[in-house]
Amino acid sequence: MSKKVDARGMRAGITKDWKATWFAEDDMYSKYLLEDDAIRKYIAKLLRGAGIDEILIERSIKAVKITIRVSRPGIVIGKKGSGLMTMRLGLSKLTKSDIELQIEEMKLPNMSANIVAETIALQLEKRISARRAMNVAAERAMESGAMGVRIEIAGTIQGPNSIAGQEMVSKGAVPTQTLRADIDFAKAVSYTRGGTIGIKVWINKGEISS
Repeated sequence: MSKKVDARGMRAGITKDWKATWFAEDDMYSKYLLEDDAIRKYIAKLLRGAGIDEILIERSIKAVKITIRVSRPGIVIGKKGSGLMTMRLGLSKLTKSDIELQIEEMKLPNMSANIVAETIALQLEKRISARRAMNVAAERAMESGAMGVRIEIAGTIQGPNSIAGQEMVSKGAVPTQTLRADIDFAKAVSYTRGGTIGIKVWINKGEISS
């Protein structure tokens, strides 16, 4: 089961909160759901390389509040706020609600599964050795205070003429079925010359006391 269910979804409502907070009735639910998906995809594409930890969405009757936690807030804001203006303009095409943007800095980027996965994806696109990228990412996460790290990649790892395969790096303990364990999980895709490479990252931040 631990290999089939998202580690975050498995703990939603138990040790982790939802990343979208709103209520809708009847046909508005599907509209908001598709809108949220479009917003997340737009921000992820626009800010790729800025180190996005998570995107939180809250809705009221007339407004949508979007909180973006990143490791490099300067890239998001841009010179004299030009980055925020560009983002706000793009988001206004996706929703008719009033938009509130909030940027928060991620203090420990090496402890964020999403940032680690995206960093490895970008390194693979620059032809850095997969094994080296995985080992360095795992070591940095452990040095930052993680109790355990597991990184898996799959695809044409050795280049365009290689056979697709899988590689894994694991350090410490990652108890995926222990609900009190604070497991951060993320997936990313690296677009290389040889094809796409899938990346999965699990980071154990310790147990949450009840």
